[in-house]
Amino acid sequence: MSSEELLEELIQDFSWEKLIHFLSKKNKKLEEKEEKLSDNVLLIGELELEDKNHLGIFAVKWEEELSERTSKKEQFEIAKKVLDTPEFDAGIFVFYRNGNFRLSFVEKTYKPGGKVQLSSYKRYTYFVQRGKPYRTFLKRMMDLELKDLNSIRSAFSLMPLTEEFYKEIEFWFAWALKRPDVQFPGGKKEENLIRLITRLIFVWFLKEKSLVPEKLFDKESLKGVVKNFPHGNYYYNVVLQNLFFATLNRPQGERGWAYKKDFLQNRNHFGVKTLFRNEDFLLIDPQEFLELFREVPFVNGGLFECLDEDKQYIDGFSREEKKRAKVPDELFFSQEIEEDLSEFYGQKKKVKVRGIINILKDYNWTADESSPIDIEVSLDPELLGHIFENLLASYNQETQSTARKSTGSYYTPKEIVDFMVEEALTEYFKEKTKLPEEKIRSVLSYSEDQQDLTEEEKEKILRAIDEVKIIDPAVGSGAFPMGALHKLVHALSKIDPDNQIWKDLQRQRIEQEAKKIFQKEDKQEREELFRELNENFDESMNYPDYARKLYLIQNCIYGVDIQPIAIQICKLRFFLSLLIDQKVDKTKDNQGIRPLPHLETKFVCANTLIGLEGKNQRTLAHSKLKDLKEELKTLYKKHFSIRTRTEKERIKEKAKKLKEELRQELQKLRFPADDIQKIVEFDIFDQTAKADWFDPVWMFGVEDGFDIVIGNPPHGAKIDSFKDYIVKHYSYYEQKKNSASLFLEKGFELLKPSGILAYIVPKSITFVKSWGGCLKNPRALTKLDF
Repeated sequence: MSSEELLEELIQDFSWEKLIHFLSKKNKKLEEKEEKLSDNVLLIGELELEDKNHLGIFAVKWEEELSERTSKKEQFEIAKKVLDTPEFDAGIFVFYRNGNFRLSFVEKTYKPGGKVQLSSYKRYTYFVQRGKPYRTFLKRMMDLELKDLNSIRSAFSLMPLTEEFYKEIEFWFAWALKRPDVQFPGGKKEENLIRLITRLIFVWFLKEKSLVPEKLFDKESLKGVVKNFPHGNYYYNVVLQNLFFATLNRPQGERGWAYKKDFLQNRNHFGVKTLFRNEDFLLIDPQEFLELFREVPFVNGGLFECLDEDKQYIDGFSREEKKRAKVPDELFFSQEIEEDLSEFYGQKKKVKVRGIINILKDYNWTADESSPIDIEVSLDPELLGHIFENLLASYNQETQSTARKSTGSYYTPKEIVDFMVEEALTEYFKEKTKLPEEKIRSVLSYSEDQQDLTEEEKEKILRAIDEVKIIDPAVGSGAFPMGALHKLVHALSKIDPDNQIWKDLQRQRIEQEAKKIFQKEDKQEREELFRELNENFDESMNYPDYARKLYLIQNCIYGVDIQPIAIQICKLRFFLSLLIDQKVDKTKDNQGIRPLPHLETKFVCANTLIGLEGKNQRTLAHSKLKDLKEELKTLYKKHFSIRTRTEKERIKEKAKKLKEELRQELQKLRFPADDIQKIVEFDIFDQTAKADWFDPVWMFGVEDGFDIVIGNPPHGAKIDSFKDYIVKHYSYYEQKKNSASLFLEKGFELLKPSGILAYIVPKSITFVKSWGGCLKNPRALTKLDF
């Protein structure tokens, strides 16, 4: 039997005997064994590798449920315990039950200086489940070489998977972009396609959690549902758009079809973009079709809010032919064909392309987020951030020529993000808590070494986490804010594993805010906030990290970018991060899924480099103005967690009235007319809002600056359109400049007096004399070469 046949049989009917037989074919020197190490751990093989490292192969028959998410931490601890001996340097572990199995490569990592002081263990994992795609696992295991640790690590690496998937998605994007039969009535075609990809991938994660029915993506089933399928262009309109806008963006009990009558009879449904449309494209009864979507949860969050307006139809969710988006079924379900994409890449290039549904079906997906020491070899939410950074780069005029010729590496590597986040947070905690650096690093690191903390020290760190304000002023797809979120969640889980202190801090925050708010609001709203608090921390409804993430996102993390589509992708990543920590319960309303928050007041589309002309802190402290700002800030806070269209409209209307009062007050205080116009006219609740200015006070309600400014700002952004402003307002402006220098100066301006700036900047800036003073600013972290 060949290795491939053996591997196929292993996948279809797992046994550890088949696994060791397969691995023996990879290296004849592997010594097969059957030695019981404990009640449930079996040593099934040993191998002295060419690099003199000793590899053990272990099998564990798992007695409890074995799924993608269950028992991961417990199994990692078993592997660490087995390897906690000089005998083995690394191990391949298989945990198996009822045909499902988790295959992990676990290795020891050491502190600098050789194999002297253990730092941590690192795990790379494939989870193989009956009935799920396994193409990636099959391909990578066939390429496995049992020669040395590097060759094994390579077979368990995420990078080839990232590059392969990104390449397919980019080819699809370029193919769809060139086709004249792909039409959107408004907006940029590139942005509309990226938006379609983001929504579809979010839906795929929902499908992986069994929250969206498989039938909506099954080609054979759809032939009896959609007219002209798969040779027409109705699948996008009747299935995907109704799923996006009329299902995921509308509560379960309120779903239905928009009336198809004259204006007088239809006026109650006119302009309502959360009702089903395009029943004329169906082969089945509309009510039967509606039933397919009945169990799909309402997710809220803005990602699936239809962007069509009276004057501009961006999404094209309409019955009217001229206002309807058109995307051929072929782009979703085509088998592999050859396509010429030379125009997109600026060089001769013919590639294989296929429908995006077929692409998504072929890969393994995981709802778990990998950490630097625990990596799932599947498509996870974090990995998708890198993919979208590449797509943004290939779309952005300033980077597209370079990005389109690259091979999937146009993003900030996760290791660098993690390093920068840890360094910035370490400096922040040192200043905020006055604790020794080694204790702080112990909390933030993934090392096995742990420093004992007193209860008082724990509370100091937790309060510092609760109070931190972090911003990325050129956020892109959100790599740095997401890195900060993961690091802070990790710290919280280490020092407050049962979430008791974190919950108490959030309760205190609500009580403090309620004293301000509920002088004017009713008591019922206050009680609702505390009820939500308890539900967010309820571990029968959510995993512990859900409440950690939710309140960190609400109170601590911000981002700005000039590209609207970048902001949408950034929000997508945070939505996914919250979604995966919710527990599905088919017996509960909405399948137990809590609607996602609105992130418009956390991530805004704006030009970070341009501020308001008349900023005056003394004026901003004026009593009446201060009250108006507080009321707006309260509305922003409420908007974060609203769930219904009615609530949203009520908040928008209230904000509109407040801004009119604000206009009058600012005029009395002689604010510049242009500033007043900008402040009053900018609608932060609008998904499509884009500002040619940025101010943290009016957009985020942050008046005293940020504790950490972090990111990888653009190095070659074009500033010609606002050059006069730059010359006037930036001290270090030079004729031949790199835009990163402007972001450095803006970064320091955004900081609190004791804040920390952590940027990736071009090395060339460090040689410019006029920049010496700025780079020596004590708030800038030590410069390192990568």
